[in-house]
Amino acid sequence: MEFYVLGSLQVTDDGRPVSIGGAAKVRRALAALLSRAGYQVSTDWLITAVWDDVPPTSARRNLQLYVHRLRRTLGGERIAAHTDGYSIDVAGRLDALRFRELAAAGTSALDDGDAVTAARTLRAALDLWRGPAFAEFADSGPIAEEAGRLELLRLGVYERWAEAELALGRHGSLVPELVDLVAGHPYRENLRAQLMLALYHSGRQDEALRAYREGRALLNEQLGVEPGPRLRRLHEAMLRGDAHPERSALAAAFPRVPRELPPDLPGFVGRAEAVRALDAMSPDSGPIVISSISGTAGVGKTALAVHWAHRIAHRFPDGQLYANLRGFDPSGEVADPAAIAREFLDAFAIPADRIPADATAQINLYRSLLADKRVLVLLDNARDADQVRPLLPGSYGSKVVVTSRTELTGLVVTQGAQRLALDLMTADEARGLLARRLGTDRVAAEPEAADEIADLCARLPLALAVIAARAAARPADGLAVIATELREAQDRLAVFAGQDAATDVRAVLSWSYRSLDPPAARLFRLLGLHPGPEICMASAASLAAIPVSEARPLLAELTRASLINEPSPGRYAFHDLLRAYASELAAGDDDQGEALGRMADHYVHGGHGAALLLNPARTPIDLDRSRPGTVHQPLHASKEALDWFGAEHQVLVAMVDLAVARGLDRRAWQLAWTLTSYFDWQGHWRDQLRTSGAALSAAVRLGDPYAQAHMYRGLARAHTRLREYAAATANYEHALELYVTLGDQSGQADILNNLAGVFHYYGRDDLSLQYAERALAIYTSTGDLIGQARCLNDIGYANALLGRYDEAVRHCRRALERYQDLDDPHGEADAWDSLGYAYHNLGEHQQAIDAYQAALAAFEDSGDRANQAATLDHLGDSYEASGRRQAARDAWSRAYAIYDDLGFPDADRLRAKL
Repeated sequence: MEFYVLGSLQVTDDGRPVSIGGAAKVRRALAALLSRAGYQVSTDWLITAVWDDVPPTSARRNLQLYVHRLRRTLGGERIAAHTDGYSIDVAGRLDALRFRELAAAGTSALDDGDAVTAARTLRAALDLWRGPAFAEFADSGPIAEEAGRLELLRLGVYERWAEAELALGRHGSLVPELVDLVAGHPYRENLRAQLMLALYHSGRQDEALRAYREGRALLNEQLGVEPGPRLRRLHEAMLRGDAHPERSALAAAFPRVPRELPPDLPGFVGRAEAVRALDAMSPDSGPIVISSISGTAGVGKTALAVHWAHRIAHRFPDGQLYANLRGFDPSGEVADPAAIAREFLDAFAIPADRIPADATAQINLYRSLLADKRVLVLLDNARDADQVRPLLPGSYGSKVVVTSRTELTGLVVTQGAQRLALDLMTADEARGLLARRLGTDRVAAEPEAADEIADLCARLPLALAVIAARAAARPADGLAVIATELREAQDRLAVFAGQDAATDVRAVLSWSYRSLDPPAARLFRLLGLHPGPEICMASAASLAAIPVSEARPLLAELTRASLINEPSPGRYAFHDLLRAYASELAAGDDDQGEALGRMADHYVHGGHGAALLLNPARTPIDLDRSRPGTVHQPLHASKEALDWFGAEHQVLVAMVDLAVARGLDRRAWQLAWTLTSYFDWQGHWRDQLRTSGAALSAAVRLGDPYAQAHMYRGLARAHTRLREYAAATANYEHALELYVTLGDQSGQADILNNLAGVFHYYGRDDLSLQYAERALAIYTSTGDLIGQARCLNDIGYANALLGRYDEAVRHCRRALERYQDLDDPHGEADAWDSLGYAYHNLGEHQQAIDAYQAALAAFEDSGDRANQAATLDHLGDSYEASGRRQAARDAWSRAYAIYDDLGFPDADRLRAKL
């Protein structure tokens, strides 16, 4: 499918027109998406593009309908929905993208001196145009802005094409097209200069001079100004009859060519991928090309920008400009764009009497000066897009590189900037930096210590540079000594303290922090309490005791400031140094105790609800009421609960440890309780040992025997799954003693039933049957229907293991009926699995297969991978017994994959079968 916007909007499929039917706004929605092809656009931006004036209250609903219609027409995979917006994938089949690619290739060829290729390629780019870009949407602001950018780029391509044609001596054939271009753009001095040169070198000197006089008269009459220096010098050279008037004009226009780039770092290492990304961005250009290198403080944005600017400086023979905009300067003083423009004028040695006093006029003169030139402008440490915009040249030939700790989204949206988000160094790059600073031999002698230093510095270039400088000053100390110092330091940030604010990591981070609005600054501090590795929006809101609607823009502000990042929609993270810095700030926050409690409440209540959705058969525990300000994330189905546990898995493990460490003992054991079914079914038994073990110490500290019994059971279950049966038995017996002391019959029955399962693994199926029957008697006396169903199934399975298959079927059928009455799908799966085993041993293989398949479907729905594997294992046996060898192999292969992933020893047994 091909898309066309360089003219009226058209879509074709294999050369046949595709009708974009429906309301006119459906076409407008498609045009808006195509104007930002390859980028995600927000819903609000799309609404503005589609309606432009005041949108109706139903705009969001209508927009969803328009997108639905477009998906139906173009194919569902074309338009992707995001958290707040959409994007379209045209797979490069958009004429505007092709135009940019050809323009970039032609420009690159011309810069490399290949005028033949440049002329051919740039002409091909121009020939793609059928009329004005997005011709029918001139009244839509956002679409019209992109159309304007494309039109300016088209003009720039015309100029570069004419430059190539002039270099090839094709003067006469060039004149007619340049006459039309100058007529359409009479104030564009570069086009007029090219027309004058084409006429002059065609032997038409009088006409060339007339073209200058007409242009001068127009400027005088309409604008009250004289032509620029290049055009004036070109005119003078033609009056003298110079053979090459263009050379004299260029020399006179630039009395000085500025070379302002800071020195490239002699020790610059790594960043090869980032450099390649910038190289790829370099030729592709709209009217202004801005590579916005964003990243956190000290990550090496300036070093990369300067290094890359030196690599491409030769492409900009008219000069290279540099300015530090001091967006996050420790002094708090931000550079004034007008003052920077004046400095740039001085760099070109513009006479003082030609520089106007008015700041706006100075900016306009700066832009006029660069209008027809190829100049590289490096704007370092920008605070926001508003600080950058006045310094953007208005022409195609120049390139601007901006570094900032913020994303400068406004430049991406309105100026078509391309953005490179700079991440931490890779391990190899960090090691290379240390080797460059300390010497290859020293690093090679202690590679593990060097890697540890890099990791402790979070592979942050500024931190690595500070530590490397310190290590270089202590040549007698091995790198292991430095690593130990870093590892053992209680105040890691203090170790990085340099001699001044520019080399003090704490100070560098503080620059970003101090620029935040107070609510965002408070949230950043409180995020330092979060154990990580990722922070959901609701937990962040709980920390600050604010609604999610208020937390969202604050998190966006922190993301723009590169103090945190958003690795996936709605989930946030920051690296260790920033976390340490935030934690340091949080230590002085009066609200830290309450904030920590709110965060714990968020996860405990969320985990409790999720645990009961995942396994409705569990008996709820009593929770304290949440602290005021806690935000809860409602879940409604077992699949949502499973997804929630999966997303929060690492956070919940860390949260148990944090709760124990901070004395939140009730929350610690309660949170560990919520995790047991998820960990058991998903095979995370080591994590279950960790959380139950840590929470047990909290329960002991509380003196709460119920809490201790719960944690002993969690430990025992994990030990059982890990085939550590002695440890499992010991922990169950500890729990049983507590329940006996408490007089808790239900708890005693639970443990007897659990021990029945352990005895099965010992090979003592007779004891397993006895303990299950004892548990059933207690459950019957207490009226516990869930417990009764569980024990009936265990009794049936024990009978099957003892060879009493008819008895097994009878008990398992009763268990299945109870589970169905209780609407317990996971319990039904257990019963079906036991029935399958009994039927298989009775020789009723098809009934066994049916039972196993029913069990498998329910285990898959609940996310119980361990039981999925066991059921597939047995299903394969039944398939083989019925003569269906390939089906057996398929089932065993699936079981093997899960066993192997979970680390079960059964994997070796199945490998032999396969």
